Amino acid sequence: MAKPKPNLAGAFDGLQTSVPVAAPARTRSSRRSVISDDGPETVLVGANLPPRYARNLAMLHAETGKSKKELLQEALDMFFVSKGGAGIRL
Repeated sequence: MAKPKPNLAGAFDGLQTSVPVAAPARTRSSRRSVISDDGPETVLVGANLPPRYARNLAMLHAETGKSKKELLQEALDMFFVSKGGAGIRL
């Protein structure tokens, strides 16, 4: 026969409750973009790629000291220029 389960109804009695800390304010300006207090409006650009891309990006990050975001932005700028564009228009 199984042991009876303990009654946990009063397990949290006597604990002090703390005031929850508010998360940084983030508002959506559109369905896909986010405006935060940290900087300008951003949009997620992503893809599911083979693991070798993540490894190579991590290696470049370690070798150059640039953030992965900066490396991806640089790569996309180079791609757009190679396709006849003038890079990112601000």
